[in-house]
Amino acid sequence: MFSIAHELGYYRSVAVTGIYSSILRKIDLEKKLDASVQAAIREHPALCYGLSNQTTDDGLTIFASFKEVHRDDLIEVITHSSETSSEDISESAADSVLRQRLEKAHTSFWPAGKPAWRMIVIYHPAEKPLLGEAAQSDLETLEERRFDIAFVFHHAIADGLSGLAFHNTIMKHFSLISDASSELKWPLVVDWEVPLPNLVEERIDLNNPQRPESEQPPIHGDQPTWPGDIISLPPGNGYRSRVHMAILPPETLGSSLKFCKSRGITLTGYLHGLICVFLSREIAEAPGFRLVTPYSLRQFTKISVQDIAFHAASMAMYLPESDLATIRKTQPQSSEEREHVVQIAKEFSASMAREVAAASYIDELREVPDAIEFRKSALGILGKRRTKSYEISNLGVGQNPTTGPDVKPMVLQRLMMTQSGSITGHAFSVNCASVRGGPLTLSITWSNGVVEDELIRSLSLHLERSMERLSTGE
Repeated sequence: MFSIAHELGYYRSVAVTGIYSSILRKIDLEKKLDASVQAAIREHPALCYGLSNQTTDDGLTIFASFKEVHRDDLIEVITHSSETSSEDISESAADSVLRQRLEKAHTSFWPAGKPAWRMIVIYHPAEKPLLGEAAQSDLETLEERRFDIAFVFHHAIADGLSGLAFHNTIMKHFSLISDASSELKWPLVVDWEVPLPNLVEERIDLNNPQRPESEQPPIHGDQPTWPGDIISLPPGNGYRSRVHMAILPPETLGSSLKFCKSRGITLTGYLHGLICVFLSREIAEAPGFRLVTPYSLRQFTKISVQDIAFHAASMAMYLPESDLATIRKTQPQSSEEREHVVQIAKEFSASMAREVAAASYIDELREVPDAIEFRKSALGILGKRRTKSYEISNLGVGQNPTTGPDVKPMVLQRLMMTQSGSITGHAFSVNCASVRGGPLTLSITWSNGVVEDELIRSLSLHLERSMERLSTGE
């Protein structure tokens, strides 16, 4: 499915990015990262797969494992200078460089004959100049340096949790490697047996017994939905994936989680409610919203959260115009408005519970068409109206390894998830991720031209201010 989506230009990639700090020199960081990447490839079979130059009889691109992996096909290194300017006054120069590189990655196609993932490493300047060579062996005297690692991947080989698993693997090996060997060689020869990926349809019993009426899957109809614009491919090379990020401090995240717990809702549901309230007021003519949320199937497939694979499904929830009209009658930032946010969050949790109880993902797997039919249906949606408003996903919480030396060679400061803007699906996507004891990063992604930039900036500001008000008790 994702191969055909890529082939048609509908969808490109996902990325999970870690913002790290280290007191190591750049040359030492690079050596240890190379060694950690090779260890990760040996540990995760999915990282040995990519798009081959061969296709099936029905034209579907084949995924195949490689006999050797070249560094230039996997690792892209960027060193940015302190003079780099930001396009957005709300973000730092370092975040601006990261955002622009993620936009470029999500806009690009995956080439055939290469692995279906890349690691983009961005080195940022130290706050103060590093000391001379004579002192550089003493780690205590070096300045802290920020560097970013973006794990960008084809969605066919990995889901969001896989991105977190990749970073966990890199951090684990980075901490264990005492001295990156100068004998580290590229290309990496894959001289071990590479097993086939863990396919979700092979780990779930599709012969699900007859469900009682109370557990029938929710019906997702074709109710009128914003945005109701016509689906079309950008002319020529006009596609551009966009990224906007907002960083909420730990105290704001903490107060939001405390509020959610007190009202019996999840943070994801709370964000759903905030987005719906915002769109209800901004889009006065909206006939309704269809919200989409991906969720993990690993509890059903029994694969570890540390595995790299695609084991995910999605749930849709619809808010009709009558609900939007009720929201619009309330005063902004009032207690009545907040109650609507909480109610949407509670309905979100109830919808997810029904979705899982009905095992709707089994019906999705049963109904997946063959390549010819899927390509035909994918082309058939061009010229029709969108049926999804937006998507929200919560990657969860990342954390630094609890074992290893007291002075960590690399420390995870922030975590974020982004993806290419959808051409045929939702208008925009809100992805959130956090680090234990650290900030929450909200990243909004969309395809250029589908929604106005100003709407995205206003939405981001609304989410930030709404969550900040919880920390101040407003």
